[in-house]
Amino acid sequence: MTEKLNLNGPADLLATVPHLLGVKPVESFVVLTARAGSLGATLRTDAPEHVEPVSYAQTLTSHAANDEQATASYVIVYTDEHLDSGYPYAVHVAALVNELAAARMPVRNVWLVTSGYWAEFGTDEQNPLAQITDSQANATLTYFGSATDVDVYNPALLGTWALRVQAPEGSEEDIEAACKAWAAVLDATENPDQQTAREIAAAFQHKMVRDFLFRETITTHNGNFADVMLGKFTARPDWDRVDRAEALAFELMKVVPAGQRAPMLTLMGWLEWLKGNGTQADRYLKHAAADVPDFRLAVLMRELITRGSIAEVARDAATSYKRRLI
Repeated sequence: MTEKLNLNGPADLLATVPHLLGVKPVESFVVLTARAGSLGATLRTDAPEHVEPVSYAQTLTSHAANDEQATASYVIVYTDEHLDSGYPYAVHVAALVNELAAARMPVRNVWLVTSGYWAEFGTDEQNPLAQITDSQANATLTYFGSATDVDVYNPALLGTWALRVQAPEGSEEDIEAACKAWAAVLDATENPDQQTAREIAAAFQHKMVRDFLFRETITTHNGNFADVMLGKFTARPDWDRVDRAEALAFELMKVVPAGQRAPMLTLMGWLEWLKGNGTQADRYLKHAAADVPDFRLAVLMRELITRGSIAEVARDAATSYKRRLI
């Protein structure tokens, strides 16, 4: 289902944030950009600790400004930080409101969400969290399959029975065969059988072959691997194909043991980053770096995310991933 979800009031809007991020934020600042009649980008960063307010606000605003069509914004502070008087991070919030206004994205509302209540920032009225969890938006998103705080990777659930696969030598014939097999399963409607899955999973174990498979996932590219990895495409990609690739990557992890799942986890993280979901992307990449200690591609991708980099394809409304129901 792809119809637009109508948000009626603060509780509905607050309910969408965990679905957009794939996780319930804690000790975080979230900025939602807004356009005429719809939400734009969703940005999350850790709550400031010993960070100068103006610098913090300018960094967040610079990321929000990548949404060139944004005309307004919302700010949500998730924290259990307690002050004897006043609101937590009040100076940082004030700086952020000023910076967003200067960037022509005036803040419509600021909210505080704690583990016990939510409130309009700066007011004394505390509202029950049940208003968010019982909201129409949360019910609708959950009904249509969205879930929050689902562990993206649980090795125990994937099993320990699978034998290791042998990576190919990386010849031109190996690359051609792997790309052909990967394209075939991407275009299919059902998951591959176990033998095919293991062959493709084996191909992902070779660095050069893996890079070609990453590039093969995106059909609208200029052939430069570095540009493809940064989301610099020649047109809007086939996002259904991207969704299919992410689902297949998870299936491939089921046919190999721990220690050989990092390439697929990295693929999933990269695809989430292309969609503009840095929080979920980082979760996959962190698991990849744990599956194979310091897995190089995952480490590099995490460095991009830590610096606040946004994929080129996610910056343009004409090419970016369209989230269902929002």
